[in-house]
Amino acid sequence: MLPSSHRRGLPTRPTARGARPPRRILTAGPAGLVALVVAATLLGVSTPAATAAPLPPTPADGVVDETFVSSPDLFNTDLGSVRRIAPRARVDSWNQRYAAAVDVVMDSIEGERPDDVLVAGDLVEGHWGIDDARTGIFGRITDPTSRRRALERAARFYYDQWADRFDRRGLTVHAALGDHELGDDGWEKPDAGSRFKLATLALRKRLFAERMVDPHRYPLHPSGPAARTAYAERLAPEVLLVTLDEFERTDRGVRLRPDRRQLAWLDRVLRGARRDGVDWIVVQGHLPVLGPVRARGSSQLFVEGGQRSALWRTLARYDVDLYLAGEVHATTARSAQGVTQITHGGLFAYGLTSYLVGQVDGDRLRLRLKDFRARVGRDGPRLWQTQTSRGGPARITYRRDPPVRGTMTLAADNRILERSGLLGRYRP
Repeated sequence: MLPSSHRRGLPTRPTARGARPPRRILTAGPAGLVALVVAATLLGVSTPAATAAPLPPTPADGVVDETFVSSPDLFNTDLGSVRRIAPRARVDSWNQRYAAAVDVVMDSIEGERPDDVLVAGDLVEGHWGIDDARTGIFGRITDPTSRRRALERAARFYYDQWADRFDRRGLTVHAALGDHELGDDGWEKPDAGSRFKLATLALRKRLFAERMVDPHRYPLHPSGPAARTAYAERLAPEVLLVTLDEFERTDRGVRLRPDRRQLAWLDRVLRGARRDGVDWIVVQGHLPVLGPVRARGSSQLFVEGGQRSALWRTLARYDVDLYLAGEVHATTARSAQGVTQITHGGLFAYGLTSYLVGQVDGDRLRLRLKDFRARVGRDGPRLWQTQTSRGGPARITYRRDPPVRGTMTLAADNRILERSGLLGRYRP
């Protein structure tokens, strides 16, 4: 077992929050009834049949070492009232229905009493440096310079709005870079918009890092292009989180993989963790590695090479327990070479939000997948975004108490002890 002090470059949680609080006493709640997500038909994709999933057993003493919530693609939309910076704006990326829906989701996450919240990319819509409605909210766009300035203003505004939802509730969040933070995929296309996204890739990474990756909070990070966007953090003395940047800029465009220096750093971090006897290693990155997986309204980007990739070989070499990914807005659990991958998350504007609760209890990691029920207005106005065609429905309602739709229990030796519902075996 590891002491809570720094060893071999693997940091514990920063001391700014004071000493680690006593382990929490949790009580088991009843499994909710499961409802089919209504927005799947809006996206023109299928959803697995809803099946009830029992809660995994709680520890005999009711005590856990670490509780985390993981929700990639949260919220995957630019949300925040632009009237704070442009009082006379005739459009807005916020309304009372979204305010209420966001509160439902955040209340539920807070109610899990997590020590940490993990978000593996796609925090925002990210189509910035665009103003096709000519609103001027982030400045008039007349040339490449003013376009970059508009991008910067929009990024800082929406990242601040996003992070503020967690700050106000005292939730500690660890975010990874997704393709929407980089303007959305399609960088290789020949049109002017795609060329602009590619040309501003480094700028977009820097803007993400400014608000989401405090270098003083995350002292352990690679050198090279991912120095500000990849990091490792000890969530608890026996739980290590590694967050990856899976978007490498090359002369040929964007490659969907960690760069070589990041992979070398990852190898050193994982080797040190296993040498020190860390019981649980969780890695998060935006892109799935193993496929196929369920998908809803997604471009279905994957790490290049899949199971044969250098990334997956590294995870398997060091017996990583859990790889968490987003991108596909649906839940699938797959395993290979002893590593379990869970893709999950959703599309908030279309009522598809879900989250995973993880509880570490000694030699067990218990997981529950909760999926919100929502009602989405299919017709009528759209929520304003800097690229107006990206706006989701303006009318949306989320219901409280999301039901459990899947469970899984992992042993410290990587065995899956039980699984059910959407975390059960996937048969395409």
